[in-house]
Amino acid sequence: MKINKQILLLLIPLVLLLTSFINNDSITGKWVFSDSPREIEIYKGNNKYYGKITKVSGTEKKEKVGHILLLDFVYDPSEKEYNGNINSPGGMSASGVLSLLNENKLKFSIKKLFVSKSFTLTRIQ
Repeated sequence: MKINKQILLLLIPLVLLLTSFINNDSITGKWVFSDSPREIEIYKGNNKYYGKITKVSGTEKKEKVGHILLLDFVYDPSEKEYNGNINSPGGMSASGVLSLLNENKLKFSIKKLFVSKSFTLTRIQ
């Protein structure tokens, strides 16, 4: 009985550790903005996350397909969110936060000085 408790005590932290690694990549894939037909693809490279524009809205002249919008996002397990930098097509840079609301919804927040704005993105199946 003592051995079973010890094994259980060793397995619980291992399972928690493994599930945290699995969830880190859950933001990768293609996403569409809820307020427009703009799309981005989030991918992982060098243990950081990036997002490039894959479809533009047509009304925004500065946006270009292939532009890297999300730079150097890193998962923060204590906050359960991804923090990084935004490189807007117009040249402005800002800090950004990505928070997975559920498997198919992502909150995208941008902050520059005292101004912040949030968008909701939906996963493209």
